[in-house]
Amino acid sequence: MNNQLLLTIKHTYFTHLKSKSFWWMVLGPFILLIVGAAIGAGFAFFQNDSPATVAVINQATVRAELKQHQNQLNIKISTITDEQTAQQALKKNQIDAILKIDDNQATLISQPKSNRVDQDQLQNFLKQLSLQDRAQQYGLDTEQINAITKPYKITGIVQDDHHSQDSTSNAIVNGLLTTGVSVIIMIIVMTYASIIANEIANEKSSRIMETLLAASSAHIQYLGKIMGVIALLATQLLAYLLAGTGAYLAARNQPIFQQGLKLLSGITPLFLIYTIFCILIATSLYLVLAAITASLVNDNSQIQQALSPITMLAMVPYLIGVLAGSMGNQNGLIKVISYIPFMSQSLMPGQLANHQASWLQAIISLALATLTLIALTHYGEKLYAKNVLSYSDENITKQLLQIFRRTKI
Repeated sequence: MNNQLLLTIKHTYFTHLKSKSFWWMVLGPFILLIVGAAIGAGFAFFQNDSPATVAVINQATVRAELKQHQNQLNIKISTITDEQTAQQALKKNQIDAILKIDDNQATLISQPKSNRVDQDQLQNFLKQLSLQDRAQQYGLDTEQINAITKPYKITGIVQDDHHSQDSTSNAIVNGLLTTGVSVIIMIIVMTYASIIANEIANEKSSRIMETLLAASSAHIQYLGKIMGVIALLATQLLAYLLAGTGAYLAARNQPIFQQGLKLLSGITPLFLIYTIFCILIATSLYLVLAAITASLVNDNSQIQQALSPITMLAMVPYLIGVLAGSMGNQNGLIKVISYIPFMSQSLMPGQLANHQASWLQAIISLALATLTLIALTHYGEKLYAKNVLSYSDENITKQLLQIFRRTKI
């Protein structure tokens, strides 16, 4: 490797590696997890789990049944049976709710500060009591009542050559995977595009760029900066991979962790390697675009303007990925977009993990993105060299459109 190129890579890499902002970015997800866990533990610690005290008005038989099953329903049946007395007790917060039962319906009255009553659970219980009462009126015995009231159950299974999974769990996991991958890649792409844009803008605004190009060349500076930032991203991904491996080794025997692994059966080591390559290729594509747009800025105040076209482009696969996570990956348009460079990185990993795309399709998608990266890098170098020493007051988007029309591949 050219010594000057290696020096540029090392300078870009170590400058950011030593910065506090990079390590805050790396440690940010872990800090969020710790803070989230602490908040969750705090909520759980201060959560009031005491049963709600309920006064049951009318229907002494129902009151007796509720009292017999009050632990199951997480309620406590009050001795108050008079409605007026119950209303006064509710106002004084001596009870949490009043349950008025008529022939075919019930009314649950509570206050905002009252302990919560699980209304769905209570409704199901009262429904069962009503069914049993009516069945007895028709002269049915206990066995016949149980046969009539037994709910009909249907279990959906999603099955392919790789695994079988409950359909409800499968839909939830598919949505989380697709949305999660889209969000993570969006954050990484925009973060590192901003890093390289700031790097180039700082050198242009301080007129250091002229000195750098006098000592080397636009080719060296262009490739060196991109490769240095990619090495920085690889370091961050390696840190997460090591942390994830450590967490797996520490918690692999825990029942909750085993249940999570069963749900996320599509996330295999090979899938993780594929996703890392997707992230690296996608980020490289956006880094090239960021280097091109940043070469047009005059000072740091124009960085956001330079990044706005990239932000809008990156938002498209992000939004499609979130939409795919909510509506499923079977849409024909989503399958087509999974092969389009700049877009595929947010969709194809989710399709692969959910067994909705084969490995051959995934490799084709990655190959198309790689070929696009090679062509764009070559083309972008010409644009970078042409504009990195130019200073224009025109709108950056307008300049971009002009240079794309004038520059041949």
